Amino acid sequence: MLLETITGPADLKRLTVDELTALAEEVRARLIDCIPKTGGHFSPNLGTVELTVALLAAFDSPRDRIVWDVGHQAYAHKVLTGRNDRLETLRQLGGLCGFLAREESEHDAFGATPAPRSAPRSAWPPASTCAAIPTTRSRSSAMGR
Repeated sequence: MLLETITGPADLKRLTVDELTALAEEVRARLIDCIPKTGGHFSPNLGTVELTVALLAAFDSPRDRIVWDVGHQAYAHKVLTGRNDRLETLRQLGGLCGFLAREESEHDAFGATPAPRSAPRSAWPPASTCAAIPTTRSRSSAMGR
């Protein structure tokens, strides 16, 4: 499996287009395997797999900053930036955050959060405890209804 050989974005630079396509399929399978076990957003992450592979293959992360507008699009980014071996800990206490966290990886240039967040980032707990932060809320509860 190609995915087992990837320790960071630099590894994608040596792959052919066909291998990058195969890698995207492996990343998708990995997400499909892990997300149901830990919880998290399925559709946004599955929809950004090829985009993530292309961005990390084309640019030089972390020198080139890749910005995600919300963290629930970036699980493939986590997989390909050295956190694949910890994906089973996603959203678990002491595990990987369900959103991007600068404290977690140099490849997370900016913290990206769940969209309906009322507290400023400076008020959030450190990444080591972020798994305890609820990452999904209904629109009505986010609006105080």
